[in-house]
Amino acid sequence: MVDDWFSSLPWIDRPDANIAAYLESLNEDTPFDLRVRLQEWQSRGVVVFQDVIPHDLIDSMLNDVEYLKLHYRDFELEVELRGATKQISEYSPEELELSGIKFNSLQTISKSCALLSLSREVVSFLKHVYQSPPVVMQSLTFQKGSEQPVHIDYPYVRCQTKLAHLAAIWIPLEDVSPQSGPLAYYLGSHRVDISGFFDWGGGSILLESDSAKSPMDLSHYLWDRMLEKGIEPETFCPRKGDVLIWHGNLAHAGTKIHDAEKTRK
Repeated sequence: MVDDWFSSLPWIDRPDANIAAYLESLNEDTPFDLRVRLQEWQSRGVVVFQDVIPHDLIDSMLNDVEYLKLHYRDFELEVELRGATKQISEYSPEELELSGIKFNSLQTISKSCALLSLSREVVSFLKHVYQSPPVVMQSLTFQKGSEQPVHIDYPYVRCQTKLAHLAAIWIPLEDVSPQSGPLAYYLGSHRVDISGFFDWGGGSILLESDSAKSPMDLSHYLWDRMLEKGIEPETFCPRKGDVLIWHGNLAHAGTKIHDAEKTRK
């Protein structure tokens, strides 16, 4: 219900949030300009750190993915393909090479993936946002752009006890081409006066097994809200080593792939 969202708001999402006062209360150095980052989070719902992820760590994770595909029967891992999720052992080697394959929560078996998910800048920043050290609840690893219609994350990601305490960390494992179907986001859409609350049925703002509405209904709702508020999508074409953090209520999408040969790892 809507009350569950407001009862779990982080301090920075509250109407009376005072970044200046918060900074004055700190006795701590950060590896970045915390004031600027908090202001970006508050107004945009998006923060980008450039060239902070070691390339050798990214390469190590990519090697883990290749090893996993060669020895997939030795591991327990959920894998998604065309909307269906199964254990990795139930797929064929050919299926694991398909462009739409998604490895779920690879950080549970790959140390490199876990270290990527807990980079210094990400951990430091989100600790200030949530007043608590962040934890990694799940991850998705894939090769090609998703082309997924506009959506928000929190109705689907249900691991956290505090509904509004959710952020996504997006790490490019290579330089992203505009032709590869890059990520797009709607800046400022994380604010509930912009997004509103989509009713999945019976007043629930979460997707349930018996929800009366579908994910496509949510997409149409968000398209209408963004049009009404005059917010255009911005595409994100980062370089290997960058990291993006976005608010759990930020509207975002996968854009159309214009070159089928291009990956978006």
